[in-house]
Amino acid sequence: MPLRKHVSHAGLRNDRVLLLVESPVWASRARMDQAGILAAVHGLGLAATSVTTKVMPIQAPNEDSATPRPASPQTAQHIRAAAMAVSDPDLRALFLELAALADNPTDT
Repeated sequence: MPLRKHVSHAGLRNDRVLLLVESPVWASRARMDQAGILAAVHGLGLAATSVTTKVMPIQAPNEDSATPRPASPQTAQHIRAAAMAVSDPDLRALFLELAALADNPTDT
């Protein structure tokens, strides 16, 4: 059923099947196929009398947000200050290494 790929959530609320679909086109398709949807729900042993659709566009991940931004010099200073406040020498070394990466982001 091609509708399945365009539904982000399906649930049962009282006696209604609630479908969150990605566009008004798929909301219309779901309403037109209400009998088939209800038959599938009844086949699962659930009692439902109607189908309700709500449009919630599926947003593609923002490619820019997946790319890490280089840390600022102020960030490196704060990481270095945090390192000096840590008593564990191994953890302090990791903080200082992180501060060095923030100082030289092209070295990664």
